[in-house]
Amino acid sequence: MTDLFKTAAVLALIVILLRRKVSMSAVMPIGAVLLGVLYLTPPLVFLKAAAVGVFAPKSLEMTLTLTLTMVMENILRTTGMLKRMVSSLSAAVPDRRVVMGALPAMIGMLPSPGGAVFSAPMVDEAAGDSGVPAEQKALINYWYRHIWEYVSPLYPGVILAAGITGLSTQTLFIANLPFALSVVGWGALFCFRGIGRGETAPSPAGRRQEFTVFLAMISPIVLALLLVVVFRVNAALSLGGAVVTLYIFHRYTPGMIIRNLRESVSGRALFLVIGIMIFQEVLRATGALAGISTFFAVSRMPVYLLLFLIPFIAGIMTGLTVGYIGITFPLLLPLMGATAPSPALVALAFGAGFAGVMLSPVHLCYVLTCEYFHADIAKVYHRLIIPSICVMAAVLIPLYVW
Repeated sequence: MTDLFKTAAVLALIVILLRRKVSMSAVMPIGAVLLGVLYLTPPLVFLKAAAVGVFAPKSLEMTLTLTLTMVMENILRTTGMLKRMVSSLSAAVPDRRVVMGALPAMIGMLPSPGGAVFSAPMVDEAAGDSGVPAEQKALINYWYRHIWEYVSPLYPGVILAAGITGLSTQTLFIANLPFALSVVGWGALFCFRGIGRGETAPSPAGRRQEFTVFLAMISPIVLALLLVVVFRVNAALSLGGAVVTLYIFHRYTPGMIIRNLRESVSGRALFLVIGIMIFQEVLRATGALAGISTFFAVSRMPVYLLLFLIPFIAGIMTGLTVGYIGITFPLLLPLMGATAPSPALVALAFGAGFAGVMLSPVHLCYVLTCEYFHADIAKVYHRLIIPSICVMAAVLIPLYVW
């Protein structure tokens, strides 16, 4: 119980500081320090955890991926490809709302940390001068970016869950599919209120022509997707290959490349990633979540409630799918089935944990999206709660089927 109170206090401080408009890049280190103080962590242990958070291979890969994402977005924007991409799809599809949802969903197929910052300019461009509030655009970008994380075998969370439970990725795909479909359905109801269809689309022949232009404009992103999906290339290397291809295609000189890198890379965004990784590593080093999980596991609560609460809390605290799965699934495995894990119970734990991730104030995509649109984090959060609850209700389908 003590672990629960301590982590709740840290989370409350993070939320309060964010409400007071304190930069997330400063908030996360403050949260990490408070966590270390509450757990009486020796300074050397704290510093070691911070160093691991910054320099661990996964952290460096995440930082590099985010950097390449910003570089690629800048190239697409400054060369006019981004604007043409959105305008051609808008002309081919007669509904602005479909375009605003489809673009982040498509980018979300690429398991890129912080990839929401890539699709945010597309959503902004698609909204045009329709007067859509910043908080609503942030919700659309954030919501539709995360459809695939429930089911795609490209995402580390699905791979890790399959490895721990022994279920195949195909079984997890089927068990978690109701969540992904619910994201699309409930998003259509909650994300697009007050947004009109937009301009009338051209003739069928004109639409085909515009769609061809769209495919040409989006080809660098498709290249990165193909490298990841078909050839199993690392996401950072895939984005790097796409960036190099764009440099060559647009005939960038060394001076232009240097200017592009200087304009693209946001120190604030990079420090934000570093702060989150430090917080997550300190959270692991203190054993806070392990203590919470153990407390609930021995509390004799109903199995369904345990399978919901433990991953949900871990998801909120870490903001990472691999975080809550890696921490809680080994502990919950005995509760998921007598002889073998039940796909329905695994889906319950997976969906609950991901609901926590989506509602987490330390979720990188959430913070980056709100930063891009200059949206009020609390107002976006209020828009997010009800559809998240509705999506979680989809767990009734696998529970009934299995």
